[in-house]
Amino acid sequence: MNQCMRRRLGGGLAWIVLAALTVIGCASSGPLASTKVAQAERAIDEAQQSGASISAPVELRTAEDKLKAARAAMAKEDYDQAIRVAEQAAVDADYARARAVNERAKRTADEMRQNIQTLRQELERLPQ
Repeated sequence: MNQCMRRRLGGGLAWIVLAALTVIGCASSGPLASTKVAQAERAIDEAQQSGASISAPVELRTAEDKLKAARAAMAKEDYDQAIRVAEQAAVDADYARARAVNERAKRTADEMRQNIQTLRQELERLPQ
């Protein structure tokens, strides 16, 4: 084999190796993207169960829209985009859940304040 043929063979082999590594890299992103989408789905379910559809509807809707975009990216096999958007959806869902929990805690505190006020009024009415 002469020098020119060795260079061509080496260059072609390098392209084959690069292409194989790219395919392997893309293939390994698929399962990670699926995992991230599943995590976002769970986060949205938890937010819905905590009452976010009432207490934080905008934030919950944002999370749902991002989950939809992540699923679309998965269908197009754009796994990096799917991962990014699914992570954003999970964060938005967690925020919606936290807002819902916070609203519930505020309502409970307000009810307790009202009950305390009522008890104080009752105590003032008692003969001393």
